[in-house]
Amino acid sequence: MTIALRQRCRNQHCRSKLPAPVENHHHAFCTRGCFESFYRNRCLVCEDSMRRKRESQKLGSGHKLCEREYRKFPRVYDFPAHKVPKVQISDEGSRNAHSTGIKFGIEGHPPSHHCLREWWWGDPGIGDLSLYDKGGLTLARIVLENGRYHLRAPVTWSRVSWPDLEGAKRGAESFALVTMSLDAVDPKLAARIKRDNETAHPMGPPLNRRPSRETAVYCDWKPSDKGATRIAPDIPAFLRRA
Repeated sequence: MTIALRQRCRNQHCRSKLPAPVENHHHAFCTRGCFESFYRNRCLVCEDSMRRKRESQKLGSGHKLCEREYRKFPRVYDFPAHKVPKVQISDEGSRNAHSTGIKFGIEGHPPSHHCLREWWWGDPGIGDLSLYDKGGLTLARIVLENGRYHLRAPVTWSRVSWPDLEGAKRGAESFALVTMSLDAVDPKLAARIKRDNETAHPMGPPLNRRPSRETAVYCDWKPSDKGATRIAPDIPAFLRRA
């Protein structure tokens, strides 16, 4: 009599190929998760449906034959121990904390393809929603309040917020760029602009910026000495009313 070997995982949600064919159908599972999921609502021995009363229950209530069978051959029904990876204790001795290889800043948090160069965001899992530069200085910070992400730094005249985290990060990066000085972005360009502003233009300032007697337009008009009710004789004829 030939017994068919199991080639694939018995869990209907997995059905992946087993590393090696097995004869015992209780061991035809690729991982412990598939095994526990399959037997969560089944008796471990007879595989009849059951409802658990506690998390550690393996056999159906009142299944006396299954209890005796399981006591005799527990290894036949339990998940095989050789499929569970063994925990190994490292033989390396303790080292100084400064040389453990822990990385911070951009080395420990590589920027995403959306983030700017040498800038990195903190870990949202620990509530760190701050934007840092290469040296670890905070450039921007957002806070989750009432289901929206509010910008707390840099401070803006009107409070801004976003409904999602990705949009808040992009907006915070934009405000961080606006508030940055030109010296921090491009020191050479900032020095050139400062030098150009301090050097006087060879042609001098515009005429309308520095009024003087030399640049003012001369006019010899004087008010008439006649009464206000009479027409001034110095008004041209074509400007007089008919």
